[in-house]
Amino acid sequence: MASGNAPKAAILAIFILAIIIAIYGHYTAPPPPPPPPPQPQLVTNQPAGLYYNGPETTALAGYYCIEGINSSNGYSIQLNALLSNGLWVQNMYGPWLSNGQLTQPYYGSNVWAKTLLHTGATQYINAPCAWMVITINDGTVYFGYSLDGKNIVWYDSYPVGNATIESVVSTELVLGGYGNGAQAVLGNGTTLVYLALYYWNGTNWEPAPVGVLPIYTVGRSYTITAETVNNAYVFTSGLCGGVVSWPNPVNETICPSSPSFKP
Repeated sequence: MASGNAPKAAILAIFILAIIIAIYGHYTAPPPPPPPPPQPQLVTNQPAGLYYNGPETTALAGYYCIEGINSSNGYSIQLNALLSNGLWVQNMYGPWLSNGQLTQPYYGSNVWAKTLLHTGATQYINAPCAWMVITINDGTVYFGYSLDGKNIVWYDSYPVGNATIESVVSTELVLGGYGNGAQAVLGNGTTLVYLALYYWNGTNWEPAPVGVLPIYTVGRSYTITAETVNNAYVFTSGLCGGVVSWPNPVNETICPSSPSFKP
């Protein structure tokens, strides 16, 4: 009797297994939940802003709009770029500290290797919302600004050879101190600065992939700029726009239309 039931049990087991396989084969797992939306990040004792996360390029255009800065000892908005030959170049806007007094704001350029190789500057200019541009043409880096996104003023240049702009933490658009490694000390008043970054694809300006500037170094000759803020919130969705704020976090960004000037 027992031996006669064995084939039946085996057939039944196979049948049940087939049903399980059929059910499993038609089962579709639910999709994973969407990632949480990005949130403003609190940064302390470092520059506050965005780093460039796009392809190598020959030109960057950084837009800034200062709704308010409550800093007791000045500030700077910096568009910085690490070049493929190791040079680090800087286009900045803000006041300078002279004899203990802050000057009117202006644009200034710097070229660094292990030491400062070159510096340049404009006259004082009131430009709370504008574009800063760094471009490389025919072995020369040019520094410029545009008040309307259409016309550009090139105010300085420096020979850099056959170089391109690299996509690393050192290539950044940030709020920091006025210079000389200074810190912008943001107080209880409102600080709100909108930032946006575009790169040149060889034909047109494109919104740049960006990230919130991290604290960590990148294992290269240069890391993030030495000018910092004591505390600020930074937010970006990852494409083009970002915002620096204090004392309240802000998660709305501005990505203006692409500029019409040519690098």
